[in-house]
Amino acid sequence: MISAAVAVASFGMVSCGAKQDAKATDDAAGTAVEAVAEQPVAAVVELQKGEGIAPADGKLVVIDFNATWCGPCKQFAPNFHAVAEKNADKAVFYSVDVDVHPELAAQYEVQSIPMVVYIKPDGTTDSSVGYMDEAQFAEAVAAHF
Repeated sequence: MISAAVAVASFGMVSCGAKQDAKATDDAAGTAVEAVAEQPVAAVVELQKGEGIAPADGKLVVIDFNATWCGPCKQFAPNFHAVAEKNADKAVFYSVDVDVHPELAAQYEVQSIPMVVYIKPDGTTDSSVGYMDEAQFAEAVAAHF
């Protein structure tokens, strides 16, 4: 019983943290081989209270303005995340709750949600309002590269 608890506790420690070290033994040489697995970076930055939109070093910035109580926002969220994962190397994606960041909503003149703002590297902006399925959103993002 105690060994099962120790095994569970040990497994729990291996699965936590940003980096995990895994050691294996090479049977032929009998030497230890060490590998470091890094936790992947999230494709969408969920903007928290007190945080802002950071410069993107020549990349497109895509901001989803939403709210927890908004049905269309909840429907759009998985599409936003899917397209963000596919384009993480070319753009920076932010999710911004308008109730947490009313100042950003005002800055980008958000009147209805969901609203997506596209900020090109040259500083020009464009936006779209309303639900988009994944294909529509992927096409909209591609049009801004």
